Amino acid sequence: MLAWSLLNSLSRPQSVAYFQDNRDDPRYTQWRADADRAAANDPAVAQKLVELDSLMAQSKAQPASPRLAPSDAGGADALFVVVFFGSAVLVGLWLLRRRAAAVAGVGPMRAHSLSGGPAPRGLSGSAASRFRVGMTFPVDPSPFLLAAGATKVKPPEAGGMISVEALGLITDGAVSLHRLYLPGREAFFLLHLGPDGTPDECRYFTLLDQITPASRDEWGLWLDRAEGMIGWPQFQTKDGKTYDRIWAPGTSRVPPRQQVETVQDLSGTIQRKIQVMLYGARTGTAPPAPQVEYVLVCAVEQADEAWIEVYAGIDISAAALTLTAVPLDS
Repeated sequence: MLAWSLLNSLSRPQSVAYFQDNRDDPRYTQWRADADRAAANDPAVAQKLVELDSLMAQSKAQPASPRLAPSDAGGADALFVVVFFGSAVLVGLWLLRRRAAAVAGVGPMRAHSLSGGPAPRGLSGSAASRFRVGMTFPVDPSPFLLAAGATKVKPPEAGGMISVEALGLITDGAVSLHRLYLPGREAFFLLHLGPDGTPDECRYFTLLDQITPASRDEWGLWLDRAEGMIGWPQFQTKDGKTYDRIWAPGTSRVPPRQQVETVQDLSGTIQRKIQVMLYGARTGTAPPAPQVEYVLVCAVEQADEAWIEVYAGIDISAAALTLTAVPLDS
């Protein structure tokens, strides 16, 4: 842990001296092997190791400094070690989170705050359908009542108006999609806007499960190029129900769709990367009940974190959202 901490403080002479003094120690050799393996998946660690090797090469001709006896070391050196040992735990956790994101097959995407600044172009919708954090709108409860018992979808809380906690703008190639997140962000409306700026397609999704894979093997279960579940021809939920792939139907695995989402809430705006696939199964209900239950499986990367989200969803009549009633005062 101390070595990991000192690696992130190479501007301090004591840090380089530590590595120089211990370069022949078997424990350093073991740590360096672990660090080299981490560097293979994390460019930030690789850059730090290159910097360390350069600094050590500059002093390689100098003999290793003998260790000072406790009586000669002084309180300053002892304090230095204590401070860095304490911070090493935080650094170690940071590195583990970066590794988790790296094995997902995507590089870190920096979150950036836009509090007080203008929203990214397109995030607020169109002149015909204006979206804002905190907006409210009514939704026809009929689809949720008709789907009750036939899907895993959890309906919005009853009581009239629905509040939007956050806005999401998804870029999927040349297609733009909008997410209107409900309070708690475990449910959202997914909208596509037509040429006139009004929604021409809408689906409602609620969270089924969220998983944080802890190892490369666990990430491989989801994103392996040959056998990863995200992109496999079928997806099975925990209750044993099987859903067929809707995007690119077929009998072999296909790569998940690559999306970038800009999310805005009251604290600002962030970006995240999503690898996603959509699945579906017939509900077996008679019209006008929803005919298809969807399962949306996503590998999400935000800043230095990565996780899996699984949603259940149904089609909603875009006209039932009555979004055009939102005042255009911004």
